[in-house]
Amino acid sequence: MRNMTVTVRFRGASGVSSNYDRREFLGKGLKAGAAFTVLGGAGAALDACGSTSGGPTTTLKKVSKGQALKIGAEGIPPKSAKLGGSITFGTEAEEAGMDPTYSHFDSTGVLYARCVYDPLCTVTLAGDVVPYLAESITPNSTYTVWTITVRPNIVFHDGTPCDGAALAFCMNKFKESALVNFALTYWVKNAVKQVGPRTITITMNAPWVSFPAWLCGYIGGQVAYIFSPKQYSRGENVLALHPVGTGPFMLKQWNVGSYFECVRNPHYWRKDAYGRQLPYLDSWTYKPLIEVQERFDQLESNQLQLMHTDDDPTIISIAQNKSLESLRDDELSVGEPDCGFGMIQVQDPVMKDIRLRKALACAMNQAQYCEGIGRGVVHATSGPFPSPSPYFSDTGYPGFNLPKAISLVKSWSADHGGQVPSITYTTTTSSTSQTAAAYVQSLFQAAGFKVTVSQVQQSALIDDALGGKYQIFSWRQFANIDPDLNYVFWTKAAGVVNFARNFDPKIDSAMDKARQSTNPQVRLEAYQAVAERMAVDLPYIWADRDVWCVAAQKTVQNWNNPSTPLEGGATVQRGLTMLSGIIFPTEVWTTPV
Repeated sequence: MRNMTVTVRFRGASGVSSNYDRREFLGKGLKAGAAFTVLGGAGAALDACGSTSGGPTTTLKKVSKGQALKIGAEGIPPKSAKLGGSITFGTEAEEAGMDPTYSHFDSTGVLYARCVYDPLCTVTLAGDVVPYLAESITPNSTYTVWTITVRPNIVFHDGTPCDGAALAFCMNKFKESALVNFALTYWVKNAVKQVGPRTITITMNAPWVSFPAWLCGYIGGQVAYIFSPKQYSRGENVLALHPVGTGPFMLKQWNVGSYFECVRNPHYWRKDAYGRQLPYLDSWTYKPLIEVQERFDQLESNQLQLMHTDDDPTIISIAQNKSLESLRDDELSVGEPDCGFGMIQVQDPVMKDIRLRKALACAMNQAQYCEGIGRGVVHATSGPFPSPSPYFSDTGYPGFNLPKAISLVKSWSADHGGQVPSITYTTTTSSTSQTAAAYVQSLFQAAGFKVTVSQVQQSALIDDALGGKYQIFSWRQFANIDPDLNYVFWTKAAGVVNFARNFDPKIDSAMDKARQSTNPQVRLEAYQAVAERMAVDLPYIWADRDVWCVAAQKTVQNWNNPSTPLEGGATVQRGLTMLSGIIFPTEVWTTPV
């Protein structure tokens, strides 16, 4: 055990056949409450450095407003409080499956996972990556071997032990996974070894300093979630539809598309400061409601007690309703947020021409978009690290320049026998997405493109992204507790998980440099280099810095005040608060109506 210092900066729309004049659209869009709805990610950014014994410590950039936060976060209930009750949380989408080895978790998936699974690590509000289900996680002197020990006497929902053998089983299944293994390219062959009753080692082929951040369970970090080997071994798709973990709640019934209903785990390992076993509630249910207006209506009528959204007009409506408590993640941001953008499949026969990608970038009127569609809630970005991110820099991304866009399209057409470039813009199924898609369509058509808008379910959007079956997607992504978790989306090693298929050796080199370094300045420069290369390659047509909001009935307490476990179950530190619409359900409680 020794001291070390490392800085880790934690940081979809529907088809329409009619064309809108942009001024007419903005008028209609504002009345309709339009918003640009895209696909999920979760995140934050670390700003300073710290030291600890036995593993990396990271320090979050603090926001003073967050330090005094009292929104729905009154702390643990008094010792005399009557516990129990239920919560229904409205989500923006349904999840396709809950097997962490091959289901692709978006923000909704991470919410579901935090009910039935526990992450191996978690993040404190102070910025430390600390053990959660794990008792300890420590590197060797070169960060090429990591040792993980799980807490004692923990059982899965099916009564089987969560021990070193289970941990080794899960890690090997992650490595075998056709999806998750793209995140584990640093692991050597036969990397996982059980070395004790509760302990494994994982060997890397190069230093992986930021590896603990992957064990916190945010977007891309599914390797954090340990599942029952017995349930996994019952057959294909069993775990996906009937997840069994160690989490605070156990799945009771999943009516796909309607509700994900969980009940209290009577054998949960965590306790509060009074020695009471967590969770406080008897049940927790997620209810997918794609239409944000329906979600908001049900919250106002108390059919839901909690909801999340990144729909900008709805965020404004929530703020105006004094009977609700709410929090936006730009009010309490610890770093990198989600970004909204058009994601291009750069290997597509049409989109591989850099002139057309640059034409789309120049056609995107970000300022008008953020004001008209985003209602002033969001602001424009020129890369994955929007200001005031510590990684922010002038990336050289081309700004709005319609004459330039038209010229680039004409240049392409001249080389293709006078053809008009034809593209399909794919997005999700909500009505607000339809409005936003119509506006984006009008911008691209003004530059000379022929644009067809296609509408699919959000889970199908991810499947199509993995298969490369698209030209340009409406998308939301890239927030995470450490930029290294975007390694799977930005490097060639990630294969199909690099949805844009943008394989740039300079990005690969910079991502490896940041991953392997304990030097804050090296990491800073490396991630700035990544953003600058994106402005050259143009796999993403940036729109805005996304803003998430969670809203709650005032009877719901402690929903934004997670704490970290310590040996014996005592709570000692405040955990990282709501990020990209994701919270922990473990310590939420309710007051009488």
